[in-house]
Amino acid sequence: MTRTIFTDRSRIETYQRCARLRWLEYHEGGIGIAPAKKPLPLAVGGSTHVGLQHLLLGEPEDQAVAAALADFSLHKSALALDTTESAAMTPAEGFDAQVAAQARELGMSQDDPAIAELFQRQRNAAAEFDGWLYAEQAALVEGMVRAYARRRLRPLLEEFEVLEVEREGQWLLSTLDQLDYAPLMLMSRPDALLRSRSDNSLYILSYKTAATWDIRKARDAEHDMQGLSEGVEVERRLGEWWAKINGIGMYGAYANTLPDKSCSPATYEFLYGLPAPPRIMGIRYEYLLKGYRSEDKDLSARFGLKVWAQRSHLIRAYEGPQGWCWSYDFLTDEGKSSKLYYKNWRPKPVWESMPVRQWIDMLDSAEETMSGYDSTTGAEPRALGWHSEAQAQGYTATHPLDEVFSAPMTIYRSDDQLRDWVEQVEAQEVRVAEAVAQIEAAQDEGEKRHLLNVLMPMSRRACSYPTECAFAKSICYGGEDARRDPLATGLFKVRQPHHVPEVEATTK
Repeated sequence: MTRTIFTDRSRIETYQRCARLRWLEYHEGGIGIAPAKKPLPLAVGGSTHVGLQHLLLGEPEDQAVAAALADFSLHKSALALDTTESAAMTPAEGFDAQVAAQARELGMSQDDPAIAELFQRQRNAAAEFDGWLYAEQAALVEGMVRAYARRRLRPLLEEFEVLEVEREGQWLLSTLDQLDYAPLMLMSRPDALLRSRSDNSLYILSYKTAATWDIRKARDAEHDMQGLSEGVEVERRLGEWWAKINGIGMYGAYANTLPDKSCSPATYEFLYGLPAPPRIMGIRYEYLLKGYRSEDKDLSARFGLKVWAQRSHLIRAYEGPQGWCWSYDFLTDEGKSSKLYYKNWRPKPVWESMPVRQWIDMLDSAEETMSGYDSTTGAEPRALGWHSEAQAQGYTATHPLDEVFSAPMTIYRSDDQLRDWVEQVEAQEVRVAEAVAQIEAAQDEGEKRHLLNVLMPMSRRACSYPTECAFAKSICYGGEDARRDPLATGLFKVRQPHHVPEVEATTK
């Protein structure tokens, strides 16, 4: 029986970044390997997506949060920090020797309980911080899901009807002549399919989590392949459903019947009577901003290590004599810009002082405030800014929860873009499939290494930018043992497929 070969957007983009990375992540050992620990941004982004998915399905906010946190709990004690942050946490070389030398200078014995406690604290600090990091990031996941439920969900549903959420799909990209005509299937899973309530047009919804927003992200979205890859499957499937529902051509006998058990009533109603097969107009991007990570001196003193914290007002604010302030900058009653007095207001993790929901409630209480009529000067009322329970001093120019989001972007597709992408990706993935088959047929390690070098070479400019490659140091530039058996290092595990068609194929 001919084996089906699967690909998806992540694989396509990975190959374009580095062919060797593509081999390691998706083909090494037959299915690919992954780091034993999940990169922090991917873990947070993935769990946040789970919460948003449940919101789109109509579930209450608390249920969506519970689903997101349940997903995030899978990464407990298995979060991988950026290499720069990890390196900063490493205790200075010879720490124990330095402490012992200082103790001798002070006339203290190395057996002194205080010295022993310092040694033990240093050894345990990293493990303690791991627990704190997990709690911090879980609070961030909860905060982002709640913020979206409060400020973005309703406007989205007023503009669009949600037809599908996280629906698995696949379509035939090519038939591989060199591999006994094996089908090459491209899998996709859009975050959601939206129907515009104003003109009935269709859009793919894509959620993105990012540290901050800048013009580069906007420009990158203009060339992102997501709307192309996911839109093809949706258009083909809905075109077939449209023909069946309306009894077009060979589907005359199916008229007015449900084309597939997964077709929702809303999708059926949309397709019924439509004069032509539907097209995807574009992709709508919504960015959720997590805030950047940087060193926290108070936290570093607490753990005895140089550690970083998340700079997001969803989980971190300034505590002072009057209460809490989410923003360091504020507006006075006179409309002038001012800042909190640093000696009175200290940044602290809000989630250690109250439940995340309580803090989000305080942020969400913000209301636009107007000044009163000044009878002495005849000045009319004017806008002072947003005031909330979470801003004890002054006003802010924006609603605190709106700061978590950038303005939604809609990128429109063209037929020329679609044709170019399909032809390029088909040619690329056929080459990859044939290369993988040759490497897997290698008779010994020497031949395998040669074929990898020739067919799936390393891209040495992608090892550290835009992110650090998890395989570079230990496998690509590591020892022979790690290359032969990456799993034996304990740094990696067998990749677990996430698309349903591949899961079903690998479990047969």
